[in-house]
Amino acid sequence: MKRAAALAFVLLLPGLAGAHEDAARRHQREIAARAALLAERQVAAAAALRSLEDQTAQDAAQLGMLQTEQQQAQLRLSQADTALEKLLPVMQRLATQPAATLLASPLPPADSVRGIAIMQGIAATIAAQAQGVKAQSAQLAVLIAQVSASKTQLDAAVAQQQQGEASLSAQITTAQPDELADADPAALATAAQALAAHKLDTINDAVTALVPATTTPAPALPPGGGAPVAGRVVIHYGVPTLGGPSAGLSYASAPGAVVTTPCAGTVMFAGPFTPYGLLVIADCGNGASVVLAGMAALDVAQGQHLAHGQPVGTMQGYSPDNPTHQPRLYVELRQNGTPEDPTSWLNSHGS
Repeated sequence: MKRAAALAFVLLLPGLAGAHEDAARRHQREIAARAALLAERQVAAAAALRSLEDQTAQDAAQLGMLQTEQQQAQLRLSQADTALEKLLPVMQRLATQPAATLLASPLPPADSVRGIAIMQGIAATIAAQAQGVKAQSAQLAVLIAQVSASKTQLDAAVAQQQQGEASLSAQITTAQPDELADADPAALATAAQALAAHKLDTINDAVTALVPATTTPAPALPPGGGAPVAGRVVIHYGVPTLGGPSAGLSYASAPGAVVTTPCAGTVMFAGPFTPYGLLVIADCGNGASVVLAGMAALDVAQGQHLAHGQPVGTMQGYSPDNPTHQPRLYVELRQNGTPEDPTSWLNSHGS
């Protein structure tokens, strides 16, 4: 009897194992579905936040421009004051003792007439310079008022942006357990092997080691695009730099701006990378990859699946002591490991 029961249990084992595997697969699919849904919510929240970040970037740039104009106006006013101070003694003497000034050095009548004409010219010059100082003082006062108003506007924009960022950060925190549970094991293994073999010394090394190439002769770029951060491009692809022609773009971003991925894909690397600060490498598929560097904090981990437009990190935050500072985000697009100009791809917005 016991032998029959044991035999029956043994016969049931494959079925039980199969049921367990089916349950595990269903559970993993559920995790993946939740992670994808939460990622899309992050994409929507980041897109809504972008308009606030754009305003912050514009206000920071405007304040910086006004402060530069104010400094230049102060310098011009200082120079004009210095020039005018040298002529004040002459102006005062002409105003109080015009006759004595002419008689100080007795001259023939013709020379005296010329002297009077010269002094009249000097007086006109002094008057014009005084008027210029007055106008420059008024211009400086206007600029100081504009700087104050611009600073107030920037503070308000930053406050709105920070509210949106707090809400998005809460969403990211909620989603992280499911996103990490849905991580790609192959990507994790590839990253671990590359780290163990010390193949991540440069961006070239990292992309070559982490992102699989394609054998397609002329692979098309995957759908994607859209600026990865609020701000403006300050260094374009191919522009000469100290390290040679730029292999990507550099953005002057809004302080505290959220960085989003310009393609769907998988995080192949996320962490500090000398000398770029915090860096993310994402495999976009079809041999394409993007590099995003210079962030102050990361919201993703290696192996994580990404939706197009999903937040991956944030830039250095706003500092009241340095309100015009716009941190730099460095962006590369690579095809089979080779850098390409990302400008048109990013501007396409996936079209």
